[in-house]
Amino acid sequence: MVQAVDVCKSFGDKKILTDVNLTVARGEVVVMVGPSGAGKTTMLRTINRLESIDSGEIRVNGELIGQRVNKHGKVVERSARDLARQRADIGFVFQHFNLFPHMSVLENVSLAAVEVRHQPKSKVNDYARELLERVGLADKADARTRSLSGGQQQRVAIARALAMRPALMLFDEPTSALDPEMVGEVLTVMKGLAEAGMTMIIVSHEMGFTREVADRVVVMDAGTIIESGAPEQVFSNPKHDRTRQFLSKVL
Repeated sequence: MVQAVDVCKSFGDKKILTDVNLTVARGEVVVMVGPSGAGKTTMLRTINRLESIDSGEIRVNGELIGQRVNKHGKVVERSARDLARQRADIGFVFQHFNLFPHMSVLENVSLAAVEVRHQPKSKVNDYARELLERVGLADKADARTRSLSGGQQQRVAIARALAMRPALMLFDEPTSALDPEMVGEVLTVMKGLAEAGMTMIIVSHEMGFTREVADRVVVMDAGTIIESGAPEQVFSNPKHDRTRQFLSKVL
C-alpha cells in the first residue's frame, strides 16, 4: 500500500528526514513512535504530500505521490488537481480537529465527499449517518460541532476522513490535544478500524494502545528509522540503544 524510498526532507539548513525507507502492506497497522522532533509527523505529512520531499520517492497503491514521470522519463510535480485526486484516497486525522464550527456534525462529515468525490448529497448523507453510528455519535448528527467535547470532535474528524472511503488512514497524534478522560473513546474507534482491516499509519505516544493495536512498531530518532518490528519485540527486547533509552522514559 505504501512504499517510501530514501526520503529526505529539510527545512532550511535543518535536516528533518534522512534516507527514510518504509513499506506498509495493505491492511497493516503501523504505529510510529519516538522522541519529539524525531521526524514522525513530517514523515506522515509527506505521505499525502502535505509536505514536499527533497529527494527519494513515495508511492501509495503503486502511484507516485505528488510526482509523475513525464513522457521524457523525467520526474515532475503533479498538477494541483491530480494531487487532490490522490489525497482523496488518503484520510488524514490531525492533532486538532479542524472542523467547521458553523456547520452541523453531519455537514462536516459529508462536505468533502460531496465536493471532492462529486457524489449525490443524499447518498453521502446516508453513509455519513452510518459512520456517525460507527463512532458512537448518531445522536449528534444535527448538533453544531462547537457544542461537542474534544473527544467527540475528534471522532467526528475520523468519520469525516472515512466518508471519503480512503484506502489509507493517517493519524497524527490524534489524542494529544484531548483531556485524559476523552482519550479512550477515540482509541476505541481506532481499534475498531484496525479490527476491520483498515490500513493505518499512526503517530502516537499512547504505548498501551500501540502494543494492543499495532502490527508493527516503527521507532524514529533524529530523522531516521532506527528500529522496526512487532510490538512485543520492540517493547520487550529492543535492539537499538536509543530505543531502550526512549522506552525507559515512556513505559
